[in-house]
Amino acid sequence: MWTFRMRKNLAYCLIAAAALLLSCEKDGRRAVTDAPAAPVRFEVEQEAPVTKALISQDSDLIHACTPVADGGLGKAIGLWAAITDAQGRTTNDVFSGVQLRWFDREGGHEYNPDDSEEDNRSKWNTVIVDEQGERAGEVYWRPGETYRFRAYYPAGVELRENTSASTFIADYRTSTQQDDMMAGYQKVTLTTLSDLQQHVKLRMKHMLSAVRVTVRFNDDFPSRDSLTGVWVENGDSGEFVEYGLLVFGDGTEAGVESVQWYGIQAPLPGEKIYEWTTSPGIPFSSTTATRATAYQPTDASSTVTKGEFYTGNDGYVLSIPQTIGKDVNICFTTKNSLGYVFKAPIPEGTVLEPGYRYTFNIIISKLDVELLITIKPWNELESSYSINF
Repeated sequence: MWTFRMRKNLAYCLIAAAALLLSCEKDGRRAVTDAPAAPVRFEVEQEAPVTKALISQDSDLIHACTPVADGGLGKAIGLWAAITDAQGRTTNDVFSGVQLRWFDREGGHEYNPDDSEEDNRSKWNTVIVDEQGERAGEVYWRPGETYRFRAYYPAGVELRENTSASTFIADYRTSTQQDDMMAGYQKVTLTTLSDLQQHVKLRMKHMLSAVRVTVRFNDDFPSRDSLTGVWVENGDSGEFVEYGLLVFGDGTEAGVESVQWYGIQAPLPGEKIYEWTTSPGIPFSSTTATRATAYQPTDASSTVTKGEFYTGNDGYVLSIPQTIGKDVNICFTTKNSLGYVFKAPIPEGTVLEPGYRYTFNIIISKLDVELLITIKPWNELESSYSINF
C-alpha cells in the first residue's frame, strides 16, 4: 500500500497507464437495449465476514438502498459495465445512469409469473436516471456477449473517466462524505438460453477503514475534568490523508479485485482532521472510556449541513486506508486544560486496512499517555504503545 504524499500529476500518470490496458468505445445504454432478450436481474451480498465494517450485514445495505418513503435511507448502488461481443469488440459504460435500489416491483421490476409473490414484491430493482430525473426501467441481456460489471455504493461516488472493465477508479473525500464505501466485480458470459435467466451476483467489498478515539484517566489519577475535543493532526512532516483515490483492479484479468488507495493530498500541519467538539464537555471516568462520537465537516459541499455533527456508528469515523507515517497525532482538549492541546502520536507504520475497525484508546496517567490500538475483528492482534509527552 502506497503511503506517502504524491503529487497530482504523478497520480494521474499512474491512472492513465492503467486505463491504456483496455481499449474500448462508448455507446451509452443503447448497446444493451437494442433487440432485448431478457431483463437483467441482480443479487447483492457483502463479502464475509460482514462484521468488519459499519454496514455489518446484508439487511443494512438493503435498508440503505430502500426509498425514504418506505423507511430506508434513499441511497442506491451504482453500476458500471462493459460488454465484449463475439468479435472481441468492447463497449464501455453500457449501463450509464443505471442504479440498483431495493423496493416494490411497481418501482421498476416487471412482474414475473414464475416467481413467488414475495419475490415479486421486494427485490433489487434497476432504476435508470436520465436527464429528466429518475424513471423506472429495465436493462437487457444480449446473447453471445461477455459482461463485466463494477458495482459501487453509494451511487454518488465520483468516478474517473478512465474507469474501465478491468480498473475501477474513484475519488473519495472522507471529510465530507461518510458512507461505508463498497465495490464489487462480476464477469458473466452468455452462451445458452438458460444463461439469460440468471441473476448477476454482486459481492460487495468494503473499501474504507473505520477509526474512533476514546480517552480515560488511569485508576491512580482521578480527575474531575471533561473531554471537550478530539481530532487528528499532521505535524510538520505528517502525511495522514482524508482524501484518496481508489483503484479497484490492476488492469489484468488476474487482478480485477485488487484494492489500492493513493493519497491525493495530505492536510497541512495544524489543520484539524475529523474534528469533534462538545461543550461543556463529557466527564472523564477512571473505569469507562469517554468516546468521541462525532465530528464536524469543514467543507460547505458536505453531504450534511455545515456545522452539523456526524453521529452514530458507535463513534467510528470512516477513513482512507493507509499506512500512517511519522509525525501524525491524535489531539484532544479538556475543560480544565485552558486551551492546552494534548498530543498522542500515532505509532509510525500503523496500517489502516480496508474493511477493518480501529479504536485508538488513550489512557492518561500522571506521567504519560498510553495509546492502545484495538483492531476488530482481529482482537488477537491487539497491540499497545506507551507514549510520553
